[in-house]
Amino acid sequence: MNLPRTFEEVKNSVLREEGETYPGKSLVDMELRPGYDRAKNSMIAHMLAINEAHLLMLIKQEIITKEQGRVILHGLETIDYDVYKRSNYSGEYEDLFFAIESELIRRTNGLGGNLHLGRSRNDMCLCLSRMVIREDMLDLLKELIKVLNTVLRFAQAYKDCIYVVHTHTQHAQPSVLGHYFLGVFEMLVRDVKRLKSAYNQINESPMGAAAITTSGFPLDRKFVSDLIGCDNFIYNAYDAIGNVDFFTETSAAISLAALNLGRVVTDMTLWATEELHMIRVSDGYISTSSIMPQKRNPIALEHLRSNLSLTKGLADSIQLGFLKSPYGDISDYEDAEEPMAQSMKQLRMNYHLFSAVLATLEVDASTLSTRAYESFSVVTEMADELYRRYRIPFRKAHHIVASLVKEAETKKINLKQIDEKLFSSVYERTMGLSFTGDFSSIRESLDPKRFIEKRGVEGGTSSMAMNSMIEKNENSLLEIQKWYDDLTSRLLQANMNRKELVREILAT
Repeated sequence: MNLPRTFEEVKNSVLREEGETYPGKSLVDMELRPGYDRAKNSMIAHMLAINEAHLLMLIKQEIITKEQGRVILHGLETIDYDVYKRSNYSGEYEDLFFAIESELIRRTNGLGGNLHLGRSRNDMCLCLSRMVIREDMLDLLKELIKVLNTVLRFAQAYKDCIYVVHTHTQHAQPSVLGHYFLGVFEMLVRDVKRLKSAYNQINESPMGAAAITTSGFPLDRKFVSDLIGCDNFIYNAYDAIGNVDFFTETSAAISLAALNLGRVVTDMTLWATEELHMIRVSDGYISTSSIMPQKRNPIALEHLRSNLSLTKGLADSIQLGFLKSPYGDISDYEDAEEPMAQSMKQLRMNYHLFSAVLATLEVDASTLSTRAYESFSVVTEMADELYRRYRIPFRKAHHIVASLVKEAETKKINLKQIDEKLFSSVYERTMGLSFTGDFSSIRESLDPKRFIEKRGVEGGTSSMAMNSMIEKNENSLLEIQKWYDDLTSRLLQANMNRKELVREILAT
């Protein structure tokens, strides 16, 4: 490798390789060509919508005449946009916007240049970015709603499936598997709420801010905002250009959503081990070994575990991208567009795979129930019963039961084998007096079903509490579905309204 020995030699070498005029080769490779490809693949339809809405506003506000508007509109509607979808960056134009504008100007004998009255690439490109993220967000939310439904149906199916809950990786208390997944449902609902909040940030129009101070023309910013399906426009023109909350809030919501689902996947991966044998991943989502014939590797769970972590990392990188960016007109956001699109796509794919795995999962309910009836996870209820029946202070009752468990483990006996004789001996040794009460109530307290049904407080495990939670979550799901359906209907209506106005102009 022969390196230049002086700065002048370095400069001349770079100029030979990069060229002396815009655009430099490395800028093309890093930003301009990828940006052009990103625009041609995901922004053309949105660019047309913005062009139509802005032009209709210029006509309405009499900034241009209806006759001029008709000519420009005819030019817009007759451009073959598929040509641009098949095109590659050539350097003739800085970006896709200028390429399409040039064709419009050619088709209208120069009149098409007036389409840019009262706007800038600043407000327009930010609006394009928002509309692309809006579209991706709707696809993501649609998939998440399907996951919510799968989780809720799974919880219903296993609302009576007794198993032992772990805390700190150790047996804790008896529960039902449906209770865990109703908890997962509520966690996912919180993700929906965060994504909905992010959507509200996304679906605001910067149009009319122009470069950063609005325009000397009498623009109607709300009119344009309505026609492109935004809920409102960003009032302050400087903030309309400097605002990147639609990136940062969205990426934060994606990061937390990936983290949350990853925690559930971690649990399920442990449950699928031979040692726990709680669940069996169906054949479509496992692999075998090239050497060990018996293997059923739950690779779908492993890929989910890894990819959700990578998705979170990608979303977090968007936050870092804006860490020291100034508040104003910047190009930084363009570099965040691809990571944003990719993080949303990856999370959507993870949701889809998780839903498929859960919907086809087999649960070893018999083994789970047997463990509950043999483990000591139920003995919290014994301590509670000692207080209820004999008013033994709970801390003393706790000590009695802890001593009983330790004695049973020493004798290698399980929950079913605890009898009155063993209990009485431990009670006497611990309390210093004989047990003279009725052991039958103590015996009954060791039934996992009884334990579960005793937890009738809101959010608990009893049949009544579970049914109440299921009903509550059904209502939550219906509300989310209605919000989503209303949202997509409003966007469709905005598109129809804009297209109808376009037809009216072209027909007159």
